[in-house]
Amino acid sequence: MFKADGSNQHQISYQTIATRLYLLVLLITLIIISLYLLLNEDLQQKTIHQPSEFQYKELEKIYSLSLYCPCSTVSMNYSTFITIEPYFHQVCSSDLISDAWINYVKGDNVMNDYAPIYDYLNSGVFYFQLLSLLCQHAQQTVNISIKAFVQTQFLSSQVIPQNRFETKVNSSINDWKSQTIDQFLETIKIFQAVSHVNRLMSEQFHYYIPYIGSNDTKTNLEVVEYFNCSCTLSSLCFIPLGIYSSEIDYLELPEMAVRVPNLFLGCSSIEGLMKSTLECFYNMSCMIELDGSLLVPPGAVFYFSNLNENLSPPNETIESIINKLMIDSWTLNISFSSYYKTCSPASCTYEFLSRNDLFVVITTILSIFGGLSLGLKLLTLIILRFIEKIVNNNSFNEFTTMIKNLFVCNTEQRLVNRLHLVFLLLTLFFIFTFSAFKPKSITVQILKPSLSKYKDLLQDHSDSLQCSCSQISILYETFLSIEPHFHDLCLSQFISDEWIHYIYGEGNLSRRFSFDDYRYSAPGQFLSLSSLCKLSQEKVNHTLSLFLTSYFINSQLLSENLLIEQIEIILNRLQSTASKSFLNIFNLIREVIGSNMIMSAWITNWEYVPETTFSPGLPVRTAPIGYGECNCGLSFKCTQPSGGMMSGCYPLESILQTKLHCFYDQNCIDSNGNFKRLNMSTLEKSQFNLNSTIKSILNNLMVEDYKSDLSYEDYFNQCKPLSCSYFYIKTHDIIQTILSLISLYGGLVLITRCLAIILVKIYQYKRNRINPEVLQQNI
Repeated sequence: MFKADGSNQHQISYQTIATRLYLLVLLITLIIISLYLLLNEDLQQKTIHQPSEFQYKELEKIYSLSLYCPCSTVSMNYSTFITIEPYFHQVCSSDLISDAWINYVKGDNVMNDYAPIYDYLNSGVFYFQLLSLLCQHAQQTVNISIKAFVQTQFLSSQVIPQNRFETKVNSSINDWKSQTIDQFLETIKIFQAVSHVNRLMSEQFHYYIPYIGSNDTKTNLEVVEYFNCSCTLSSLCFIPLGIYSSEIDYLELPEMAVRVPNLFLGCSSIEGLMKSTLECFYNMSCMIELDGSLLVPPGAVFYFSNLNENLSPPNETIESIINKLMIDSWTLNISFSSYYKTCSPASCTYEFLSRNDLFVVITTILSIFGGLSLGLKLLTLIILRFIEKIVNNNSFNEFTTMIKNLFVCNTEQRLVNRLHLVFLLLTLFFIFTFSAFKPKSITVQILKPSLSKYKDLLQDHSDSLQCSCSQISILYETFLSIEPHFHDLCLSQFISDEWIHYIYGEGNLSRRFSFDDYRYSAPGQFLSLSSLCKLSQEKVNHTLSLFLTSYFINSQLLSENLLIEQIEIILNRLQSTASKSFLNIFNLIREVIGSNMIMSAWITNWEYVPETTFSPGLPVRTAPIGYGECNCGLSFKCTQPSGGMMSGCYPLESILQTKLHCFYDQNCIDSNGNFKRLNMSTLEKSQFNLNSTIKSILNNLMVEDYKSDLSYEDYFNQCKPLSCSYFYIKTHDIIQTILSLISLYGGLVLITRCLAIILVKIYQYKRNRINPEVLQQNI
C-alpha cells in the first residue's frame, strides 16, 4: 500500500511494515468505533400527527413516561363526557307525599283539632307535609347541583391517560356529592339547633301550652315534659305517635287505641320525623287499620298504595334516608372517548432511548472509512519516519529539519501541499471547536430510586429532575394528619348538661327573673353555645375527614418543600371554604327567622297582651319587646348588657354578642363557685382576647388553630416512583466530534486541495504577468 518507484529491498521491507501497521491500526480503530456505535444510546424523538384514540392508547402503553399530546381544546364542560342520574327513595314518588293523601289524612280539621298533639289524628298530617317538603327540597338541591356541576370547566392542557382521567373525574364527582349532601344536611341541622335554642313557636304547641296565673300580668308558656324529659333542656324528647282514646287530660299520656309502629312525636316536627320509620306504610294491613280510625269527610275513599319493601328496608329511619339526600343510588357514565374527541390532539410526541442498528453502524463506518484510511496512512508514515530517524541516531536533528522543510516552499507543488495542509488543519480546527463545545442535552434515567437516592438527585439536579409515581392518586391520610384545636369554651363545663341544669334550677324562670335579665334566658343562651360548638366541631371534623379520605392526585413526585407549600395552600383554602359555607347557611337561617318575626316561647321578642283583664280563654294580641332604644319588632338583633352577659330578642342573638370577659371572671359567671371560670393563662396563646365576642370566634368555626403533621417518607412510599430522569447540558463530546471529523476528512481533503491549487495558480499568474509600463521603461 506504500509502494514507491525504484524500491530496493530496504524500501520493500519498510513498505511491508508500514502496510501491516496501517492495517492493524485501521482494524483496531474500526472495531472500537463499531462497538461505540453499537453500545451508545441516544434520545430519539418522534411525532405522530392527528393520532386516533386507538393510536394514543397504544402509544400510552409503551411510552407513558414521555408521551405528550397537547389538546386543541383546553377547557371543556363536564357535560361533554359524563352523565349523572340520581334515583330517589321510593317515598319521594309515592302516594304518601301527594296532595290527595295529605288531604285525606288531614280529614275533618275541626274534629281533629280536639285530639291531642301526640295523636296521629292531630299531628300525622304534619309529618307527611314535612316529608313532601324534604323530598321537594332534596330533588331541587340535586337537580340544581347537577346542572351547576356539569357546567363546570374541566381543564386539560394535554391528553390525560384513561386510568388517571377516570380517577380524577371520579374524585371530583365524589367531592361534589359529599359537598351537596353536606350542604343539605347542614341546613337541616342548623335549623334544628336554632329553632330549639330559640324555642320557636309553630302551629303545633309541641312542648308548651299557654298558662296564666292569678297574679300574672302577661301570658306565660308552660313547658310540657315527655316522660320526664324537658324540651327546654334537650331536643331529644320523644313519645310514640298513635291514635289515643278521647276525653283525656291535655298534659297526661292516655292509653293508645291504635299504635303506629316506630312513629314518634318530638320537641319539633322535624325531630320526631327523623327518629321515625315508615314501617306501617309498607304494610297495607297497617294502613287500612289506621284508615278505620281517621275522621275523613263523607264520601272519601281510600285508594292509596303502600311502599314496596323490595326497594328499601321498612325499618330504615327517615334520618338515614335524609342523610343520603333521599337518594337510593346514582348512575354515572364517564366517557373517555368523548373526552378524547373534545380534546382532539393535533399531534403526539414521544421520546425513547435507542441504540444504533447494524445498518446505521455500517453506513457510518463506510462514511468515515475514506477519511480514516487517509488519516491513518499519513499517521503511519510519520510514525515510521520518526522511528527510522531514531534508529539512525540522528532523530532530533533530522526531525527538526523535517519540520523546517514543511515550511520551505521552493516549488509550486510544495506551495500547494503546504497551503493545502494549512487550509485542512484550520478547517478541522474550526469544525472541532464548533462541534466539541456545542451544547447538547443529555437525559439520564434511574429506575426505582430510593428516598436517599432521590434526595441526592434533587440536590444535584433540582431544576430538571422528574420522577413518575406508580400511584397517581394517594390518600391524604396516608401521609398527612390534621388536628384542630378548638377554643377553650368548647372544651369547658359551660356547654355541659350539668351547667345548663344548674342555671335552669327548678325551672319557672319567668317567675324568678324579668325578661331583660340574662338569667331568664341563660339556659337557652348556653344551649346555643353548646349547639354552636357541636355544629362547628362536626363541620370541622367532617370536613377534615372528607379531605383526608380524598385523594391527592399528581403523576409526578413532588419535592418535600413543594409538597408542604401545596398542602398549606390546600388547607388554607379548605378552612376558608368550610367557614364561609357554614356561616352562609347559619346567617341565612337567622335572617329568615328574624325577618319573619317568628315568636319565641321564651317570650323575649314578642309577648301576649290581653285586650282587657287577664282571664282564661280571653283573646290576646302580640306586642314587640324593647331593649333600650331597640325594638324587636324592627330588629331581631336587639340586645342589652345584663350582669356581664347580654339579653335580647332571641337567646342565640344574645350569646353571639356576648364578650368573653365574663367567662374569665368568677364573680360574673358563677359567684357561688360551683363552676370555675376559664383559665386566664390560656389567653396568652389564644388569637382572641377578653373583648372578643362569641360571634367572632364562630367566624373561625370556634377553632384556635390547626396542627398538621406531614410525613414525606410516607408520601414517597405511597408514590413509589418507577423512575427518575434528569437532563444536563454536555459541551465536551470529544468522541462524537472525532467521528464527525473522520467522516468529513475525505471530503475536506479534496475541497481544501482544490482551493489550495486555485489560490496558488492565481498567485503564480499574477506573479508571472508582464507589466507593459515596466517593460517600456526597461527598453
